[in-house]
Amino acid sequence: MLKVAVGVIRNEAGEILISKRAEGVHQGGLWEFPGGKVEQGESTFQALQRELDEELGLSIISAKPLINVNYEYSDLNVSLDVLTVTIYEGDAVGLEGQAIKWLPVSDLNSYSFPAANQGIIHAIQLPECYPIVDSCLGDTADMLIHLQYLIDGGYKMIQLRAKDFAKDAFLNLAQQAIELCKTSNVELFVNTSLKTAVNLGAAGVHLNSKLLEKRNEVFERYPVSVAVSCHCEFSLHKAVQLGAKFAVLSAINRTDSHPLTEPLGWQQFAELVKGAQLPVYALGGVCVQDIATVRKCGGQGVAGIRGFLP
Repeated sequence: MLKVAVGVIRNEAGEILISKRAEGVHQGGLWEFPGGKVEQGESTFQALQRELDEELGLSIISAKPLINVNYEYSDLNVSLDVLTVTIYEGDAVGLEGQAIKWLPVSDLNSYSFPAANQGIIHAIQLPECYPIVDSCLGDTADMLIHLQYLIDGGYKMIQLRAKDFAKDAFLNLAQQAIELCKTSNVELFVNTSLKTAVNLGAAGVHLNSKLLEKRNEVFERYPVSVAVSCHCEFSLHKAVQLGAKFAVLSAINRTDSHPLTEPLGWQQFAELVKGAQLPVYALGGVCVQDIATVRKCGGQGVAGIRGFLP
């Protein structure tokens, strides 16, 4: 397994730095996020400092974890330990003759990257918070009021979940919520089946663990982004196989709503996330204040209901 330190670097305009791999090397000719091999005795941060100094002439002052991706190519297994560079000095130059570009985050999908980089792209594009509007908050009116509260609060990705609603009531709620989010440029993930989400015209669908377990076809042919709920290593692995955009892993801590559920705890969360190849949110007894802990564990951020109440 080749361990690689990777850096996600932003300029003052919020653009991301990418560089082109030389022809003739592994995955040659494709674009990548800069970095390189972690040498024996080096930490990921030390390797990133050395590589970005040698490749780009940048002095890296500080960085924080973003995601870890283990990927098996036909000829090479790699472990990408990805850090978001938070403070650096210098102007990026392709010191090894490589082409470099600064891109808006939205343009990353237009460039050809090695397959292992797809999880990194998702992690860059996703927010740190994934609030849930749930039927435990009340009826349709109550849920829409809370949805508007979250939109006004600046949250750009939200899940709508109403498991105990009758079918017609759920469809009515979902249609109103989808329209509300479209006009506010918010990505709404509706907790339902793929078929129902497509029929509703939803931007995203969130599949519960039971629907994930039953599914064997990849998500690629559906015109919606797919998120999934996971509780173990097996479900995370299946989420990757089927092409989910991200996963929510629960329960991290014991909660009043599920007092009998044995929580994973932060150590097990970190171990499971390390083996995943996609962004993972922590759910269950967590709140915004836990984002730093989630990041240290290699997770994307936090999801929840009560942690996002007024």
